[in-house]
Amino acid sequence: MNSNKDPYPENFYRGIDFFNRQFYYECHDVWEEVWGNAKGEEKIFYQALIMAAVSLYHFGNDNLKGALSCYQKSLERFRQLPNQFFQFNVPRFVKQMEGFYFGISVEKTHWTQDLRDKPRPTIKLEGEESSLCN
Repeated sequence: MNSNKDPYPENFYRGIDFFNRQFYYECHDVWEEVWGNAKGEEKIFYQALIMAAVSLYHFGNDNLKGALSCYQKSLERFRQLPNQFFQFNVPRFVKQMEGFYFGISVEKTHWTQDLRDKPRPTIKLEGEESSLCN
């Protein structure tokens, strides 16, 4: 854990930085380290984030079936959490993920450049005044 009663370990913030820069594989690796030591709701929280990152990783590799599967698994875990998990607004993030995947299905979606270039969800903690990359 960080100092000043920060509820998150340092690698959580590294994972956010990777996630927001669309380095989903690296993000997954960093958060898996945190997840391995977590318990209870924290374990569910990190697993939900990992599954969201893995879904976007698969999407970026044109693996729509894997992307949608991991996306659904992330939603299942996010539904087990309170709306506010420390400084993380669960419904706001879930809404971004739902918006990203809206209308996409394995059977009906055809890969286009517009689909590949679709803006990805990002993570911003409550009370953040500036970018995590500063």
